[in-house]
Amino acid sequence: MTQTSFDIALWPESSDDPALEAVVAALYRLDPTGDKVAAVLRETFDQLYDGQHTGRWKFEGLYKTEKTHMGTLVEINLHRAFDFDDGIDMDYRIAGVDVDCKYSSRPYGWELPPEVVGHLALLLHANESTASWHAGMLRIQPEHLTASNNRDSKKKLAASARANIHWLWRDHGRLPQNLFYRLDDETRNAIFAARAPRGNQHGQARLNELFRRVQGQVIRRAEVATVGQQDDFMKRARNNGGSRTYLRREGILVLGHQDDDPLVAKALGLPVPQKGELVAARVTRAKVGRTDPVAEIGGGGWALARPEDPVELAPEIPRGGR
Repeated sequence: MTQTSFDIALWPESSDDPALEAVVAALYRLDPTGDKVAAVLRETFDQLYDGQHTGRWKFEGLYKTEKTHMGTLVEINLHRAFDFDDGIDMDYRIAGVDVDCKYSSRPYGWELPPEVVGHLALLLHANESTASWHAGMLRIQPEHLTASNNRDSKKKLAASARANIHWLWRDHGRLPQNLFYRLDDETRNAIFAARAPRGNQHGQARLNELFRRVQGQVIRRAEVATVGQQDDFMKRARNNGGSRTYLRREGILVLGHQDDDPLVAKALGLPVPQKGELVAARVTRAKVGRTDPVAEIGGGGWALARPEDPVELAPEIPRGGR
């Protein structure tokens, strides 16, 4: 994606458009922090990648038609997440007002059809590589559009109209990060290149390598699926022959959101995994004189291992009925 920066220093502090203000107020009631919109954008990227079946993880790896489809999916997924009413002439009806939804993978790249003129538009953009997103509201007027149009009679937003955008969730703007963008090439390549002696176990080998190399940070369900590329990818990350079983002998815990895992993660000073998230870490028996955070597991004290600590068999965390 070719990116240019957003100039968001020119927010209008007030509006003389009561309908716009009503829609903005309704959106803030539904999503005070912007986290819900950010989650929809994150899930839409993951939906397009379909990593479980394709192994893809980056926007640049999509086909042109898939990139174009992103806008339609954002519109649909926001509709579902917020349960907006159907619009009369536009996509949604929010606070009794028709609102169109427009997404662009390029900053200020929204393409607007003739029928949106005079209506409010919810303008969205997200950037995977910078883990950022923006949303704004604008009542589209003829003077806001460029003179030229494309084959569908759509016009782009004129540069002079940018100062009229009422930016939403202006202090948010962080997209839940895509793990694979953060990893260096060597680490990422080693994860996806992992192979098992038996040909049908390559997905398990990739997952094991993921948890060996990515420790102390949240790994999302979609990322596990992209690495595992199997129907039972979450099972492969857990016990009964999954990564928890394989990596225990290497001193590595794979923690989820169930049983005592969140308590252990918190005690060790790790991010606490939520539903659909995992966190891996190598541990060692707590040593006298060290001030590391300690988790009580199976009657013993355990701390995060340092590079110089020898490998020990990791403890088993009690699991209800499993």
